[in-house]
Amino acid sequence: MAQKKRTQKENEHDRPTAPPSDDVPAEDSAERTEPEPETASGPVDLLSQKDAEIADLRDRLLYLQADLDNFKKRTEKRLRDSLEFAAEPVLKDLLPVLDNLERALAHAGETGPDGFSSLVEGLEHVVRQFHEALVRHGVEPVPGEGEPFDPEMREAMLQVPGDADGRVASVFEPGYRLKGRLLRPAKVSVTKLAPKVNDG
Repeated sequence: MAQKKRTQKENEHDRPTAPPSDDVPAEDSAERTEPEPETASGPVDLLSQKDAEIADLRDRLLYLQADLDNFKKRTEKRLRDSLEFAAEPVLKDLLPVLDNLERALAHAGETGPDGFSSLVEGLEHVVRQFHEALVRHGVEPVPGEGEPFDPEMREAMLQVPGDADGRVASVFEPGYRLKGRLLRPAKVSVTKLAPKVNDG
């Protein structure tokens, strides 16, 4: 009998034990799974990247501001030069007129009284040259005798009898327009129709 009990105990001892189950409760698994800690360099790198972008934008803004300042200075200089030297083309065209006047005067002095006709011809040539220079720069005379009187372009100095009312009879001082804009009004006399006299 004792032998039989001992044999059962040995069998129980030799019986293989079941391996531990893999079915672990979720709570235990969560406790054993530790989250990976965030690297401390992440936010720092992002901040450094933003600082670099801000610095780049600031440099671009400063460059554009400097370029705009230089453009304004160049534009102001061109404007000053254009205003200061606006008369340069006109003066270049008038200098030959002055040269011819001086030559005409010198020639008249050399030839004496007999050179008067030559002086007149020279002066007529200078006047034509002067008018040509004015035309090249858009200056044209205001039409004169026989034209209807226009107070915007002409100044009436006196009235004279005529066959019609409000006509330019004569021009005392010519007027000029620059590309359509009045430079100087013409000083003229204006006709006035004389009243009819009854013979009876």
